[in-house]
Amino acid sequence: MENTFLPVFAVNRLNLLKKLQDNLNGEYGILATALESDNFLKILQDLGKTYFLDSGVFEEYVAPSYYQFKCSWYKQPDCKFENDRWFREPVLANKDKLIQKIRGIINRCDEFTPSFLFAPDIVGEPLLSLHLARLAWQEYSQRPREFKLIGVVQVGDALYNWQNRQPIPQKDALPPHYNSPRSFLSSLISEYRNIGYQYIALGGLLKSDPTMPTGLKFGLSNEQLDDLLTWSRPDFVLGGLALTRLEVLKKHNVWADSTNWLWWDARYDYQRFGHRNALQEVVEPPIPQTVAG
Repeated sequence: MENTFLPVFAVNRLNLLKKLQDNLNGEYGILATALESDNFLKILQDLGKTYFLDSGVFEEYVAPSYYQFKCSWYKQPDCKFENDRWFREPVLANKDKLIQKIRGIINRCDEFTPSFLFAPDIVGEPLLSLHLARLAWQEYSQRPREFKLIGVVQVGDALYNWQNRQPIPQKDALPPHYNSPRSFLSSLISEYRNIGYQYIALGGLLKSDPTMPTGLKFGLSNEQLDDLLTWSRPDFVLGGLALTRLEVLKKHNVWADSTNWLWWDARYDYQRFGHRNALQEVVEPPIPQTVAG
């Protein structure tokens, strides 16, 4: 499977899984979150397909019962006294709390043995995601595992917002020689390799778009994606799977997933999909019809 294009379909319900099984022949992967039920993960485990687990931690929130204050899983509430009053604010969780969360995800993967697990990452936070990747690798490397860990490099924020920030990151963040998104991301990816990651995924490439069914869209053109994959050489493009990008993805032999158009019902766009099996086209394009002459 390695070094070949692989379409990966994100599923979280049995009816979506059945849709794949009923409409698709050939090699494909399945993506789920570690938060799914034991029964669902056991079914995926028994399918014999290459299947990936995402931590799913970005969906969780911590809500202490003693006051109504929510913060993301990688943060913890903190209080400080300023100007004669107390303020509550979320701060980065301490190392022990982060490791405890990561350990729980890895232990769950030990039980349901996916092919790959995505290391926890934070959308729009490339350096914080690198910190989490280090902690995840330390825990993962404690003993041999049946699954492989994929490092998720948050590239979207640097690509899309580089002009809106200072060209040099904060002192001591990483070696300070960045003057472009490419130089920053090249060094960032190298840091993941230095940690020990053999598999790299590019994340953060989806942008908000209220006109899309999921409220998100892929932010790069085919030409921009081609250039990105040429110099970054990842194994996985998160959110990158689409019929219009198949040529680029296959050219670079990467894996890619999608949670958007794959579940579009042909009735809502019958002119485009009414007479096509779009799922099958992702795995293997239709054979061109020959014209008798």
